[in-house]
Amino acid sequence: MVGRPVLDAPPPDLGVAIEPPALAPAALDALYAWADAVLLPSRFEGVPLTVLEAQRMGCAVIATDVGAVAEILEDGVDGFLVRHDQPESAIIAAMVAILARLAARPEELAAIGARAAARLRQAGWDATMREFLDHLDRLLPLEPCSESPPMTLLIDPAALRHLHSGQPLLLALERVAEAEALALPGLSLWLLREDAAGLRLHRPGTDPVLAVLPLPAPPAGVLALVAPSREAAAPLLHAWAAIAPEAPPLIEAASAAAALPELARLAVAGLARAQAQAGEVQQALVLARQEGEEARIAMLALTQSANQALPPPPPSLALATEPSSAGHAAAAEGGRLILGQVLPVALEGLASLALHLRAASVSPAARLRLRLYAGESRRIFGSWTLPAEALSPGWIGFDLPRPIGPVRETACLDLQAELAEGDRLSLSLEEAEAPPGQGVAEGARALALRLWTVPFGRRFLLPAHWNWEDLDLPLAPEGVPVHLPAQLWDSAVLPSGRVERVALGAEAPRLLASLSGGERCLVLLPAVPVRGLDLLQAELAVRLGDAALLEAALWLQPAGAAVAAEADLSLLAPGSRWSGWRRAGPAEGGLRLPLALPPEVPDSVAVVLVLRDCGTAPEELLRVEWADLSGLRLAAPIPAGAPVAVRTRQPTRAMPRLPRGQAPQVGAVRLQEHYETPDRGYRHLDIGVEGLRAGEFAWPRLRFKLALHGEEPVLEFRARPDWPAMFESWPGRAADEYGPYLLLAARDLEGGFAARLRSERDRWMVFALLRLLPTAVATAAREAISEPEDYESWLDLARRLHAALPQEEG
Repeated sequence: MVGRPVLDAPPPDLGVAIEPPALAPAALDALYAWADAVLLPSRFEGVPLTVLEAQRMGCAVIATDVGAVAEILEDGVDGFLVRHDQPESAIIAAMVAILARLAARPEELAAIGARAAARLRQAGWDATMREFLDHLDRLLPLEPCSESPPMTLLIDPAALRHLHSGQPLLLALERVAEAEALALPGLSLWLLREDAAGLRLHRPGTDPVLAVLPLPAPPAGVLALVAPSREAAAPLLHAWAAIAPEAPPLIEAASAAAALPELARLAVAGLARAQAQAGEVQQALVLARQEGEEARIAMLALTQSANQALPPPPPSLALATEPSSAGHAAAAEGGRLILGQVLPVALEGLASLALHLRAASVSPAARLRLRLYAGESRRIFGSWTLPAEALSPGWIGFDLPRPIGPVRETACLDLQAELAEGDRLSLSLEEAEAPPGQGVAEGARALALRLWTVPFGRRFLLPAHWNWEDLDLPLAPEGVPVHLPAQLWDSAVLPSGRVERVALGAEAPRLLASLSGGERCLVLLPAVPVRGLDLLQAELAVRLGDAALLEAALWLQPAGAAVAAEADLSLLAPGSRWSGWRRAGPAEGGLRLPLALPPEVPDSVAVVLVLRDCGTAPEELLRVEWADLSGLRLAAPIPAGAPVAVRTRQPTRAMPRLPRGQAPQVGAVRLQEHYETPDRGYRHLDIGVEGLRAGEFAWPRLRFKLALHGEEPVLEFRARPDWPAMFESWPGRAADEYGPYLLLAARDLEGGFAARLRSERDRWMVFALLRLLPTAVATAAREAISEPEDYESWLDLARRLHAALPQEEG
């Protein structure tokens, strides 16, 4: 059995003829009766009817364990399950092995088919639902009913928003003559039709048959119900009494004209009630403003008199820890430093704090942000952003405008630094190890700091580097995606490309882009709120076409930026950033685009998504949905020691060396993939190595990529389920949508990369791969590269990395 993608594509060379598809039930039954086994190698399923249909006819089903397949098929009993989270070649091999076994053992095939048919015979409605229905009966026993149940109010789902528009509602039975004339300005008129299904509520001029959604509660704000008589309105009044405490006033009138006098009286009475309520609210608001103004004046007078009578008291030192004499420090790595610490004090009375910088050699673009917040409510009480000129070794003070009032919550620090390449910044840690939960790592030291307190209301300053906008904001939960408002999609600007808004039911509309081969499109969200976030992440879903053809990039621009074309995007504006071009993998159904936010992030920014179809033919169509945009806060307090980058002095580790004349041994080298972008801006060789031995260690399987990033060759390692687990202790600190990765360049080897490897075995592995790199690349590239110049360029990249190794000793 094959799906429509196979039938619609050019016929593959399978060695057998592909028959026309069978769609009629009788034709399908005939095929199931003829077949011994059915293969379902799906990547995505819910509860596939194919499995149930095949089991009913006694076929042995061999399927992947996706969706709910495992709920309707028991592996080895009435079918076979194959793990879907493995390479396609492994799935094919597993299914072929099962078919070969069944072909050699027809008695097992017959038993599997018989058990499958027996299972489906027992899966009738009564057998499947009886236990659930009995449970409901025990929870809600039926009570005898002496009268007929009330009729159900039904409404068209598409009309729900009109029912809750805020206007007074007027309901009228269709039997009222000229009922449409009651659609007066300021009133929302709804007509009622009674039939076997219930009471259908619909607007004049619409089809009542569309009213199929039951209303769990009657609509609010009903001014009156118009009916020819009380008997005619009895079904509605009965239904209303069953689900609400009070029915609306009834106007008995045979026609719209006869209803108008009573309707006018009710409208005037309702208007009088509304105005009286509005007057009461206005009076309460005036009183609240007067009380607030009196309290403000009294507080100002008290503050002035207190500060004129007594001089400001000197700050009291509440906590002081000295920097470690051994040089322990928390250092920035990869251009970023993210720390959090719980302080051993409450917030009440805090007026100043100071941190000690062990080292600070930074460029003008560097920034350090510090936030003081409450550990329980997560409310921000202090926020500072220091520019590069304020960062120098030694103590750095942070003042609050006034001491914190009577807040008994735990004080916590949240710190983030963003540096340029080559910048150095480290914060001193204290001499002694911190108590559990108060260090920047489990069982480690806390930051060296000083805290001062002042009585509330006795000191007022204008602090340097203070962020007034952050005050009293709640911090987003660390590590938890924060979904941004759905209204963002309504404000999207579509400067170029084919983009449409698509919504299902009451969902907020999503943006769906259509691209042919070589086509691009641009989507702009002009004002995205990002205050308190460290990272933005866009989620793209490929709804049609080959996801491997999709390339995307995410840009940050100043809020309100005028972007009419891709040429308008710039990295020169303050706070501008971009993610770089990202591509989905061949087996991916979408793409994630993460983008770090700068420390001095404004309240909102403009977010621009650029999409391009890397195909070359117009028929290589892609339909891409911008499925979500979420934010993330990376910095975190450290309860019980969360993993944060902390460096202490470690003994120098060097890369191993073999005596001259000796070399690592390898069993086989295989090329996994040769990939290049169309513009050759990125390319890699994905290489597998088997049976590697060096020194006292051996590795059965290794895998790496030799890639060209710009002009620099790098080795890429991945921590993924489909890659062998190569490192005993993973040394990488970066991750993308495919998981953690490690990039190793020549400058890393020359700059002490070996010290990051804790395991001797890991150092020998990296050494052995680099020693064999020219040979391995020459073997792998020979399988895929025919041009001599291209072949030689790959060898040159391998030699440049190999040359970074220390020379062998004689």
